[in-house]
Amino acid sequence: MVLSFLLVTGCALRGGNVYRYEVKPGSDLEKELGYELSAQDKHDNMRADGMDETFSIEGPASEYIVKFRGSVTRRLKDLIEFRLTLSDASGALLEAPLAIRTRWNKENEIRLQFLIKKESINQAVLTIRCGDSPQGENSYAIRLGDVPVLGLPEKSPPKKSLTEAVAIAEEFLRSQKIDASKGVLVSVEFRNYLRNEREDPRWHMAWGLADEHVDVFVSQDGSAKLTRRRGAARILPNKSLTEAVAIGEDFLRAQKIDISKHVLLRAEFKIATINERETSFWEIAWGLGGQRVVVSVFQDGSTKLIHGR
Repeated sequence: MVLSFLLVTGCALRGGNVYRYEVKPGSDLEKELGYELSAQDKHDNMRADGMDETFSIEGPASEYIVKFRGSVTRRLKDLIEFRLTLSDASGALLEAPLAIRTRWNKENEIRLQFLIKKESINQAVLTIRCGDSPQGENSYAIRLGDVPVLGLPEKSPPKKSLTEAVAIAEEFLRSQKIDASKGVLVSVEFRNYLRNEREDPRWHMAWGLADEHVDVFVSQDGSAKLTRRRGAARILPNKSLTEAVAIGEDFLRAQKIDISKHVLLRAEFKIATINERETSFWEIAWGLGGQRVVVSVFQDGSTKLIHGR
């Protein structure tokens, strides 16, 4: 099968009842289609999702992960399929349809992602077929070699230390007539240190009270807001957050791991099933640039290094 592109941006060529378009980056047609399309090194994508906190991810990957996101509206209203084609000067090497819907999709939402070898991306074309219009079928071709490749942007470190953020949150709770001393601080996390997060950087703290959970968010400028939800914790920590952090730091010193320049980014009390037994523990993460050190502190004070580099 020979793949030929007689395509001009914004201009359709009639082939039977099919109108074929090539979508150029930044064109009016791309804006009309209203999609987001990007490529990223597979390992960078895993790091962006925080997976390097639990296991080591070394160097670049041999593949890109390509992500498409759009809505079933306007030109994409009568969507038929997505098709990926690889070709060279002699013609098509591979052509395959791609799944576009899962049970996690929202109504009228299109989400698509797939892996492709880096050396093949300049040979790849993603085609979107739409039909059921009086004029016939529309086919939109996107050359993946033109798609921007995402890097790993630097994230803002916290301007308030964990201790400062907790003090601000406790003062804010008192102003809201909520007595945090009657509850337990079960989670503290600096949000937006993961590279895929788009929200403003802030501390997120959660307290477990008698019959509710209270979440406080402290922004970089020291302002705070809260949310409340009903429900009580099944298991509470034997060690306070401060005690668990101190135990974790002592353990790391014994392991000759220097975190003196790292920032404490997350401490969360978790309940998990380990070796068919329900186990509760603190999971504590320190960060410096792209490095993460993660330690578990169990109810009896024992510790385990989850990830350190």
